[in-house]
Amino acid sequence: MKKRILSFLLAALSMANLFADEGMWPLTMVAKLQDPMQAKGLKLTAEDIYSINNASLKDAVVRLMQKSGRMFCTGEIISREGLFLTNHHCGYGAIQELSTPQDNILSNGFWAKNRSEERPANFNIGLLRKVEDVTDQVLNGIAINQDEAIRAKAVSDATAKLKSTLVDALGADKGNYVVEVVAFWGGNRFLAMYYEVYRDIRLVGTPPENVGKFGGETDNWRWPRHTCDFSMFRIYSDTANKPADMNANNKPYSPKKFFPISLKGTQHGDFAMIMGYPGRTTRYTYSEGVRYLGGKERPMRVQVRRDIMDVYEKYMKQDPTIRLMYSDKLAGLGNYWNKFNGEAGELSKPEMIEKRKNLEREFENWVKANNKQDVYGEVTSLYDEVYVSLNKYGLYPVYLQDGIANSQPMMFAMQFSALTRDAKNGKLGAEGINMAKMMQSGIDDMFKEFHAPIEKEVLASVIRHLYEDLDHANLPISLTDLVTKYKRDYKKLAEYLWKASIFTDKVKLQKFLASPNLGKLLKDPIYAIVTGYNGKLNGDLKPIFDQISAKKVRADRLFLSALSEMYPDKAMAPDANGTMRMTYGTVMNYDPKDGVHYKEFTTAKGYLEKFKAGDFEFDAPKNLLDLIRNKDYGQYADKDGELHTCFLTDNDITGGNSGSPVINGNGELIGTAFDGNWEAIASDFGFMPAVQRTISVDIRFTLFIMDKLGGASHLLDEMTIVK
Repeated sequence: MKKRILSFLLAALSMANLFADEGMWPLTMVAKLQDPMQAKGLKLTAEDIYSINNASLKDAVVRLMQKSGRMFCTGEIISREGLFLTNHHCGYGAIQELSTPQDNILSNGFWAKNRSEERPANFNIGLLRKVEDVTDQVLNGIAINQDEAIRAKAVSDATAKLKSTLVDALGADKGNYVVEVVAFWGGNRFLAMYYEVYRDIRLVGTPPENVGKFGGETDNWRWPRHTCDFSMFRIYSDTANKPADMNANNKPYSPKKFFPISLKGTQHGDFAMIMGYPGRTTRYTYSEGVRYLGGKERPMRVQVRRDIMDVYEKYMKQDPTIRLMYSDKLAGLGNYWNKFNGEAGELSKPEMIEKRKNLEREFENWVKANNKQDVYGEVTSLYDEVYVSLNKYGLYPVYLQDGIANSQPMMFAMQFSALTRDAKNGKLGAEGINMAKMMQSGIDDMFKEFHAPIEKEVLASVIRHLYEDLDHANLPISLTDLVTKYKRDYKKLAEYLWKASIFTDKVKLQKFLASPNLGKLLKDPIYAIVTGYNGKLNGDLKPIFDQISAKKVRADRLFLSALSEMYPDKAMAPDANGTMRMTYGTVMNYDPKDGVHYKEFTTAKGYLEKFKAGDFEFDAPKNLLDLIRNKDYGQYADKDGELHTCFLTDNDITGGNSGSPVINGNGELIGTAFDGNWEAIASDFGFMPAVQRTISVDIRFTLFIMDKLGGASHLLDEMTIVK
């Protein structure tokens, strides 16, 4: 076992690969990257970036986490008083939640004039304190080609036991920590991540939506960009600088490290480093997996999401109150609609599939030449079996995630299935009745962002997709019978469901919860559809999906292990998995296609060129346009006299990196990463060095908006600004 682990470490840490700039590198590997980074312009040492015993740059990078614990974005601390930046689209949900029609800070912007005006934000942040390699503890006595079910249980048991041990070892501090034991390289290596979680986070400032989201979905994933995609929050702690629940007596958190801010700007070829929390990449996907995703799975996601978004936008354009109500939902749907749309096109290109097939042929030849059939001989057949099954059954969970989960009445019904857990003899049990009582207090929140005309049309659209796109043999009778009865008139079917179901109206749902009845719940037509669909997934189809998962996990692990043996001198970055990574590169332009050249920065002139008064995506505040026309840029202007808005680097990032700090060679903040470019939209499946670019807000533009537009110059006083 130790020999195999050593093989992986050697493969991962080798610098022989000519494309060493590719990769979202774990911090434990930074020391091995120091020389190539310094050759590109880094003035710091690896210890300055990541140190276990001393303050380092990693202590200034924050992981945005929902109250449930799910990570969703990155941020960076920019003052000794816990002030941090992230993207506007990362803070969007919190800003929307704090907005009302009477005080619409999402639309109007907001800047706290003092600490007492800062507003509570409904999320946590995690600070990475320590990383430990725990591979030996997890895989002790477990063979790589052991029976998959036995191996999976052994790894799960070892991971759970180890996590409990690590948490308990924190002693009195354990209530403030989340410890994650995370698999790398397909489960060939495991690292333990220690996050100290701060729970009192407050909104300090945000630009108006038509600045923070300028360009909307039209500009999303595109260059040139001009949006000032940032928002600003503050971390609060108890008097001992430890995490605490929100309390008036809490004080601003005093960080171990924060980023100084550079006003010097960037030049083509300047060193640029990004640290953050990329979510997921799958760069070792099998060729048939690429074909399935590009030809079937991604196109279906795109169509389902687009139909729902069309409904949202139709009503949002008619009423500003509805626009506020659904803005966060539309942003969430739209971001990945755009991404999936681009991926569908790129992944279906023959050259993408052929590139994978070439690697697979090399793998198969290597297995035969080195007599490795006993360990790796089953990989190809496992992958083939996986994708035959996914082509037949793969869309069922997709439509649960992208269809049913985006219909509020359907999701309400899904949540209510918990009431039946202890039901007996046709009646709800004590647990169900108690749960119904607790649910009564949450009814207002359930319908807070619920507009009946929208939800009725979305319901019709989702049911249409389920029936028209999937094999009826695996759909619940409660759905197929209704579609037959209404002769595939989905509008009429939705009208019937709207009248017959308790999940379409707050009053009806309140009445049910006041006197819950199992029979009434089971007869509800929306409840019958969603629980029937879920029942199919967790019943008839579960053995199929369990088998798909087991085969794919096994094939992935064996394939990645083989690659480490095949290419011992090649640097291999593990797929992103929500843990902190570092990526380095340079400020860089690119040529997206023949005859077209994109320079590496944009300026405020773009606002004047793109502006459309009253437009859903390209409106802009009059006072901002006046500042730009008058070139009233102050200290934030570049030496060319213009206000630079966004810039490009060739860093390797993905979703989750939103809000990440972009850092120059001196360790100073030069921008905030917020997007990738369309030409590299499929980069989660393979690095694309010629065209892959990260789009970031120039930090000077951020400060300009904060100061000149927001009138929040007092916040600059707590920052360290380098001119």
